[in-house]
Amino acid sequence: MFLKHWTAVAKLVCIAVILSLLFTACTDTKPQVTPVALTIQSPQTVPSVRTEQIFDKDAGKGQLTIRYFYLDGDNLMGDSFLIVSPDGKTMLVDAGLPEVGPQVVNYLNKLGINLLDIALNTHPHIDHIGGFATVAKEKPIKSFYMVNLPYTKSSAYNNAMAPLEAVPMKTLEEGDVFQLGEHVRFEVLSPPKGALPEAVKTFSAQEINDYSMVLKMTYGERTFLFTADIYKHREIELTSSSWKEKLKSDMMDIPHHGSESTSSSEAFLQAVSPQIVIMSQNLFQSPNLLERLEKKGAKVYSTGMHGNIMLRSDGTTMNVTTEKDWLRRNH
Repeated sequence: MFLKHWTAVAKLVCIAVILSLLFTACTDTKPQVTPVALTIQSPQTVPSVRTEQIFDKDAGKGQLTIRYFYLDGDNLMGDSFLIVSPDGKTMLVDAGLPEVGPQVVNYLNKLGINLLDIALNTHPHIDHIGGFATVAKEKPIKSFYMVNLPYTKSSAYNNAMAPLEAVPMKTLEEGDVFQLGEHVRFEVLSPPKGALPEAVKTFSAQEINDYSMVLKMTYGERTFLFTADIYKHREIELTSSSWKEKLKSDMMDIPHHGSESTSSSEAFLQAVSPQIVIMSQNLFQSPNLLERLEKKGAKVYSTGMHGNIMLRSDGTTMNVTTEKDWLRRNH
């Protein structure tokens, strides 16, 4: 009787041990789950990329388009943007550093631009004129516009000007007017009439930047202000001059790549009061300026935040397409 009872208990213990081992095996052995399945991000945290839209040759056809180029490299600085009139005339404003000249040419190739009706240099600093050394060799240019400020001690200036020797050239100053195609009009607000080249004595950064070209563009009902690299000193001069009323614009290219230490005085921002602001700033460094502008009701775009940027206008409306979305929570 005792043996029978012990045998029954032994069987129950064995069953319990087996069940315990099975349970332990099941709980200790983790299923193999691929990391991707665990790290899928929501659409709100994954930036969209619209490179093909930005460089679509037919995008904005029959409208005014402005494309700001993101210039990549070790030195994330410099300006270059392309304006195309509704009737297809082209104007390249600045061309970045010498090493990004091939990038600018590549962007033009993507857009099917085989001829530049106008190439314009706002001032002779290396990050604005340098890339023309390549662009002028690769693309025919009908006319070259610049300020009357030869900067021959700069190798970047000399290298850029060499392939432009055969191109019809014109220096521009306050009061000059020119057209891009039939419907797009430009008025030069700076440098001051008759000031250059004598006004520049030391060729300091501030001197050259303060005498860079400021352009007011008008198409239909919409106005656009391109401010190059002017400092606060020149901004205040413009807000105190007969040009003050001309400053008011729907869109503004922010002065000096968004640097608050040198530019974007409150008086100047108030005078322009833009709806849209673009910073040609390939490394975004102006969160405070961004907030100041947004508090004034402006929509702000930066090549450092958004990559390449395209603005389109039919003369009444303005629409901006950015290559990338910007996630504010990351800044």
